[in-house]
Amino acid sequence: MAKKVSPIMADLLLLFTALIWGSTFIIVKKSIESIPPVAFNTIRFMIASLLLMIIFLYRPKKLDKQVLMDGSVLGLVLFMTFTCQTIGLKFVTASETGFITGLYLIFVPIISVVFLGKKIDVNTIIAVMISFIGLSLISFTGKVNVGFGEFLVLLNALFVAFHILLVDYYGRRDDVFALTSIQIFVLTILSFIYTTIFEGWSFKIVINVDIVVAFLITGVFATVVAFMIQTYAQKYTTPTKAAVIFTFEPLSSAVFGYLLGGELLKLSQYFGAFLIFISMLIIELKGKERIDKDA
Repeated sequence: MAKKVSPIMADLLLLFTALIWGSTFIIVKKSIESIPPVAFNTIRFMIASLLLMIIFLYRPKKLDKQVLMDGSVLGLVLFMTFTCQTIGLKFVTASETGFITGLYLIFVPIISVVFLGKKIDVNTIIAVMISFIGLSLISFTGKVNVGFGEFLVLLNALFVAFHILLVDYYGRRDDVFALTSIQIFVLTILSFIYTTIFEGWSFKIVINVDIVVAFLITGVFATVVAFMIQTYAQKYTTPTKAAVIFTFEPLSSAVFGYLLGGELLKLSQYFGAFLIFISMLIIELKGKERIDKDA
């Protein structure tokens, strides 16, 4: 994926990624009813790592110190992201998780302005606000408590924000495939260490069709395909714009939560989806922008 794409095509690719990620909320929640959460992640990422190693044999890349360091940092952040989110899913619903995770939408521009000194224009601020209201209508049930599960998912949202910003930075200077591969390898190793020490898991699971499908969907599509696309496409857009696009993840989560888990949709959720589409139009129609700064 070395060919340069237009900003609009990059945004469409990120939208596709968000839809993939959103579909996995209910899948993961059902799976961790019978498998320890980080153990589930470990198998998922092992499958992803195996696939990446096979691809690496056919298109080897030079791994220098820079990409190894960058990929390791991304892998650590991803480990914290998935661990907090997956464990949190044991205590909160998929829709609540989607809502709290969506707070990264607020964290990304705040971190960009306060810590990175980037400027955000009025149109983008409006798009962020509308999008946040939209995802609130989709996922917020009025029953979110300040409990252990909610706290973990909130940490997850913070790590998601850092990951978006780091991908924006590292993705512009490193090879996409090498960077993605390293972060997934590191993520797999950390997940394996965690589940072995803290979950006491012996890799004994009951294999059935649902578990196999869950591992294939999350390991291949939601990990290898999705993170490859994200790392590539974010080079041609901005972190805040990407954050707005990723609000389609909780939208996707709500839809699949309804289709696969019977979590009913309300009229307010449809209106929330409409607002997210409006925020996308605002951020897309504001004109051409430089991709080397967060607009």
